[in-house]
Amino acid sequence: MTGTRPPITVFTTWGLDPSCLLPFSFLLSPHSLISYHVPWSSATVLLAFLAYGSAVTSLALIYRLSPFHPLAKYPGPAIAKTSRLWAAYHCAKGDLHRLYKSLHDRYGDVVRVGPNELSIRNSSLIHPILGQGGLPEGPRWEGRKGPPALVAQRDPLLHMHQRKPWNRAFSSAAVKEYEIIMAKQVRQLVGCLEDMIHRSDQEANALIDMTEWLNFFSTDFMGDMAFGGGFEMMKAGRDVDGHWTLLESGVLCVPMRMQFVYPVTCPSTAAILSHVLYTSLLFTIMGERGGPVRFQEFCNELVLERLRMGAKSLPLSGEELPESERPSPIDVTKDGQLAIVGGLNMTSSVLTAALYYLLSNPDAYKRLQAEVDGTFPSREEPLDVTKLSQMKWLNGCINETLRLQPAVPGGSRRRVGKGKGTRMLGNLVIPEETQLCLHTYSIHHDLRNFHTPEAFLPERWLSTGAPVGEHNTAAFFPFSYGPTICAEKNLALMEMRMLLCWVLQRFRFP
Repeated sequence: MTGTRPPITVFTTWGLDPSCLLPFSFLLSPHSLISYHVPWSSATVLLAFLAYGSAVTSLALIYRLSPFHPLAKYPGPAIAKTSRLWAAYHCAKGDLHRLYKSLHDRYGDVVRVGPNELSIRNSSLIHPILGQGGLPEGPRWEGRKGPPALVAQRDPLLHMHQRKPWNRAFSSAAVKEYEIIMAKQVRQLVGCLEDMIHRSDQEANALIDMTEWLNFFSTDFMGDMAFGGGFEMMKAGRDVDGHWTLLESGVLCVPMRMQFVYPVTCPSTAAILSHVLYTSLLFTIMGERGGPVRFQEFCNELVLERLRMGAKSLPLSGEELPESERPSPIDVTKDGQLAIVGGLNMTSSVLTAALYYLLSNPDAYKRLQAEVDGTFPSREEPLDVTKLSQMKWLNGCINETLRLQPAVPGGSRRRVGKGKGTRMLGNLVIPEETQLCLHTYSIHHDLRNFHTPEAFLPERWLSTGAPVGEHNTAAFFPFSYGPTICAEKNLALMEMRMLLCWVLQRFRFP
């Protein structure tokens, strides 16, 4: 009877939750040989591994493509129904969000993008999925070692408890205290750019890479704000210690790893083999092997150094909370890693996109330039946060950038919990254990939500006058939505406003 169990496992488990099918099959195959006392050699074992693994994998693939699968009625490309390897490949290329949008344009609002995953482009489902009482985080965090970071916490009550230090560290009052650090870093960036321009005047065809300098700025700012410094990338004018390269490596690999499920129902050996087969080989081929490990070690060193300096020097230490509610050192380390990713890569990418869209649209750029000069005349440093928040065209440009290029274009992946039964979302019937991706990029670029969705039109965000065409603000959620909305939202907006104003005040772009 041993030989009949794996196919049953395939149809009852692997058809819904793809994980370590192949390694699990390999572990069962020798057991079958030993159970029946079959005389075997190394060649026999190898052939048994190949034959048995191929048979079980083939059955799983056939089932995932068959009309008997619970998600069979939802359209999507065949390759997506069989594996998440294709998604990891496009994630590494950096075009997964655009691919999802093209799939929605072809198949509609609901597309099957994995063996057990649906991508959704429907703004009316934002609240049912992400709001209070919505769906928990998907299984991409299951089976990972150690306690989960805030973004990976699937239990709503534990998430609320774990978020308390974040709410205090990034509240409106706390963010105001960071203004001094931010002003210092923006002042330094402007000074470095002025020096670069002066040197470039003496060199023919010299260019300044604004993307690189914005990366340096974001790194130095988050380093000062969260860890008390130590980067000094703007001062050096380059990535001397490889900090940004290290961050880029980790930030690339982490989303790739999230395309796969870490099994918790399989034996530990199978989980290890699954990790090796599905991730390590992929990263080795793409030259990214070791990136996530180095990234985590780098973050750990920064956080532990701040803890050695005293808990009060770390905003996420929860020093003001009752002792029973303070996060453990492990939690503080994980939160520090999350703060680095959120504050560095996301903010710098949005700032880069904002400058790109402004310089690609001369009329929008000139109008913002006039607003900046009118609000902060005669070289007055743009430090007044109240004035910055009231600059309508500036905020329209930032909102439009976040609409076109949200910091997390792939959105949030949630799952209908096991044992919860079928879930009704609007007119959709979602089987339990189905993972859902509420795709931010596709919703932001949906003609039903925003007229001429591919165009950069800051005027769509102005409150004066009737909007021309569709303008569904309920479909705008670049910082996520509900209980899991980005805690760094206020800080990120203040950073973008101040930096854009300061740069446009001091420099004129052709």
